[in-house]
Amino acid sequence: MKAEILKWNNETAQKAKEIIQKWDIVAFPTETIYWLGADALNTPAVKKIFEAKGRPSSNPLIVHIWKKEQINWLWIVENKYQQQIIDKLFPGPITLLLKKEPCIPEVVTQNPYVWIRMPSNVIANEFLIAVEAPIAAPSANISWKPSPTSAPMVADNVWDKIELIIDGWSSDYGIESTVVKVDEEDWKWKIWILRPWFITKEDLEEFFKWQNVEVEYTSKDKNMSPWTRFKHYSIPWEIIIINTYSEIEQKDDEEIAIIATKEWINKEINESNKKKNSLILERGTEENLASCAHSLFDLYHRCETLWIKKVFIQRLPENWLWFAIMNRVKRSAEK
Repeated sequence: MKAEILKWNNETAQKAKEIIQKWDIVAFPTETIYWLGADALNTPAVKKIFEAKGRPSSNPLIVHIWKKEQINWLWIVENKYQQQIIDKLFPGPITLLLKKEPCIPEVVTQNPYVWIRMPSNVIANEFLIAVEAPIAAPSANISWKPSPTSAPMVADNVWDKIELIIDGWSSDYGIESTVVKVDEEDWKWKIWILRPWFITKEDLEEFFKWQNVEVEYTSKDKNMSPWTRFKHYSIPWEIIIINTYSEIEQKDDEEIAIIATKEWINKEINESNKKKNSLILERGTEENLASCAHSLFDLYHRCETLWIKKVFIQRLPENWLWFAIMNRVKRSAEK
């Protein structure tokens, strides 16, 4: 089986619907990354996702919807803070944990709670409407590798495992959504951020500014959340985080890649000190934080396809969007 890569139109919509209804998988774009989707209410279909990715069955999936009314029959909203997130931040790059209704099968998650997301990407929403089903989906890559941000990246991961890749060009943001859960703890309401991204801790603090709620990062509840228990966002080579160019150690004739912002490259590297056999990859500009995320996984993928086995990447500050970017970088550099 070889996947077709098709632009979105009426014929592609019909093909996607037929594939989903015969309990199979479609790769589709969103504003964050590309996803590998199947009917969330169909156990045999969802099992195929785990097989295609090589994903542990204990690693839960996100369920994607196209309208807020679907929440009423798939999940239980238990408090006003969950409802406010749905009312004000859906659709968008945020994923929320809610208690599931019995119609969501255990294969999606082995917990009583399940992740919900409503993409803002036009093609994603038209796809969800066309297939007429809530879609369970992880990122459209082989487990532990960088998440794909384009149709060709999806093809390099699962070309021979699915029938259709919907080509929605390059993803707007380039890394996955912010993941949050709401808890009452010690007589206080808490918004826990399990995975940071475009909607930041500072954004959520401002959003709940006049309410009795705290926003914090957390690594607890790992059994409930994707991406927190397994090595992820990586390539099969060595990734080393650096502060300055002088920290780079290179063996004779060793090919290396250096991923850094335009400002860092201009400051640290010149013709007199540039190392031999080094590929300099600009990741964006410090004047546009989102640009530093947008290209990250694509640059990792480029290093992998070029067989550059040592990659040095600039350390960024760890606040606002920088925090989310460094979260992915540090995960990718784990041994």
